[in-house]
Amino acid sequence: MEKKNRNHNLASDDKLFSDFKKPSYSEWQEAAVKLLKGKDFNKAMFTNTPEAITLKPIYNQEDLDQVPYANTLPGQYPYLRGTKAEGHLVEPWKISQEIYAAKPADFNKALIDALYKGQTSMNMTLDMPTLLGLDADSPEVSGIGYRGVSVSTLQDLTIALHDLVFSVLPIHINVGMNPVGMTGMFYAYLENSNQNPRDLKGVLGYDPLGMFAKYGYTTSSIVKSYDCMRDVLNHILMLGSDLRTILVESHVYHNGGADAVSELSYAMATGTEYLREMIKRGVHVDDIAPHMAFSLSLGSNFFMELSKVRAARVMWSKIVESFGGNLDSQKIYIHGKTSSWTKTVYDPYVNMLRNASEAFSGAVGGVDSLEILPFDEPIREADDFSRRVSRNVQSILQDECRFTQPIDPAGGSWYIESLTHEIAENAWKKFQTIEKKGGMKEVLTSHEVQAEVKDKYEEKFKNMAKRKHVWVGTNMYANMSEEKLAEHEKDVNKMVDERIEAVQSYHLSNDMFEVENALSELGDYININNKISMPLVVKALQKGVSLGLITELLSTEEEASIEPVSLERGAERFEALRDKTKLMKAGGKCPKVFLFNYGKIPKHKPRADFSRGFFEVGGFEILTNDGFLDTEKAVKAGLESGAQIGVICSTDHVYPEIVPAIAKSIRTKGSKMILIVAGRPTKELIEIYKEAGINHFIYMGADCYELLTELQKEVENA
Repeated sequence: MEKKNRNHNLASDDKLFSDFKKPSYSEWQEAAVKLLKGKDFNKAMFTNTPEAITLKPIYNQEDLDQVPYANTLPGQYPYLRGTKAEGHLVEPWKISQEIYAAKPADFNKALIDALYKGQTSMNMTLDMPTLLGLDADSPEVSGIGYRGVSVSTLQDLTIALHDLVFSVLPIHINVGMNPVGMTGMFYAYLENSNQNPRDLKGVLGYDPLGMFAKYGYTTSSIVKSYDCMRDVLNHILMLGSDLRTILVESHVYHNGGADAVSELSYAMATGTEYLREMIKRGVHVDDIAPHMAFSLSLGSNFFMELSKVRAARVMWSKIVESFGGNLDSQKIYIHGKTSSWTKTVYDPYVNMLRNASEAFSGAVGGVDSLEILPFDEPIREADDFSRRVSRNVQSILQDECRFTQPIDPAGGSWYIESLTHEIAENAWKKFQTIEKKGGMKEVLTSHEVQAEVKDKYEEKFKNMAKRKHVWVGTNMYANMSEEKLAEHEKDVNKMVDERIEAVQSYHLSNDMFEVENALSELGDYININNKISMPLVVKALQKGVSLGLITELLSTEEEASIEPVSLERGAERFEALRDKTKLMKAGGKCPKVFLFNYGKIPKHKPRADFSRGFFEVGGFEILTNDGFLDTEKAVKAGLESGAQIGVICSTDHVYPEIVPAIAKSIRTKGSKMILIVAGRPTKELIEIYKEAGINHFIYMGADCYELLTELQKEVENA
């Protein structure tokens, strides 16, 4: 009976669709060409991306037929559609919001509050001294408690983790420059609090190449870093724990300007190097891969980003397979993090919308855990409000929008499946090139990656400068009445003093001889066995040895250094224009723009509005009017305004008459006003207008950043 009903429905559908003729691609193209009215079809309808992928205007079943594995199911090799057959139906992705507070007690309070309000994973960000493995009371240490919790001792961690039960709370932490101290500290805490070490789940990850790329140095040689990675991993294997201790973070490349293909290839090359180095050190691939985690950025190109996540699963399964890993080992764990690169200082509440779109791409792409940056992240340290807004986006996606179902919502989409395949293919080619050059460490050391990322940024910035890529509120639609968000008031000196005092008090409270004996025992073991004993690390920390002392014991004379990847948000240069204009205004030299609006309002308004928007992104003051019908009156008003810049706004039809007249009149009166025409005249007219005294032309596609920068300099030097 059910089969009969289904056939009946299909028959009804066939009858319905039979009333309409199914057009062929050529028929659709012919109709599109007519609507384009002479524009080149290939230029107008195909989009080239920074990833060297050309997006077609329409995709169809034939495109899907070219995609390998498109017919596989969720949970099936090569995990294109997810690593779990049930997707997020049984277990939603982990809400893993970043939390930091300078002092351990404040971190604990903020985390527990977040857990009550929807967070499902502990994402602890460490301050710079802790990432370096330095104690807060170390000489000349800086950055204590800045955008991260300060953890120097087991006492600090005990305070930070008070009342937390790790059998039900997964974690996500980048341990910094060396994994030994922080990993040992967690296990020392678990022992002291009578929690089973095997219960610690999630990511307590070490990413030496990521640190290398971001900061330009490591606190020990890369070889020593891999030895430490092995020793920590072997301890986890001995415990029988599921904890992931090897982390691959691609954020440094994305936040420097890399496109999706480049970011993915760098991530895969890094993961491959870690696999290879651990295998060299005697660990089996099936013991390595399940203890690895990838953290990918989620940018603003919705379909590109969700396809990148899906492509990562396919690529990693192939890589692990090539090392002989089994099907379970081929499953990748992906933590998604919304982009820092796309966030803006001006009009910052728009960052909430950017975050929502980026998080949506991660949810649809199938990340295992997700982190949404606070909307005010580029401006100041997050507060309860900005953290709550980001956390609630995830709760809405899971509980209200129900994006935990269906399983792999993107599966079968002609466009997304094709795009996923193209990203994977392009990233694989780039990955193979990196491998041929010796791997990720080699291309970082040779500065190739840094140069490539910088070139990608400049390539993207060309479109930003010409406003083809829009940053709402920054390079388009600027809000001139906006005041920047203020930094939160904070007594930094007091906080630093408190942290130093707490660490010093801890040192004094411990038996100095027990501390020295524990360090000596650990040091002797390392010297004799040429490896680290994590049980001895745990014991030393319990005796009062600090993170800094562990780091000092493990430090080597040979330190690696390179030029780090240049980190620059996409909007930073336009923001700098606004900031410079504010300084010029304070010095009495604010750039003022007088609009020579000619004709009635309907005639000049489109270009007057365009001109206002063009100059306001630099913070320039705009002096406008309802229009003039006489060029001399326009000239008189413009000169009396005191503006250093004048923009003629009207129609192409009247420009040949008014532009030379206005320009010549201004020049004969001895004015050095910078004159601009709003529009893009023919080459012949451009020469005529320049001869009359016009300096520049603005139009859709003009380099807004370059011109505003030049005008600021001219006004400043006048």
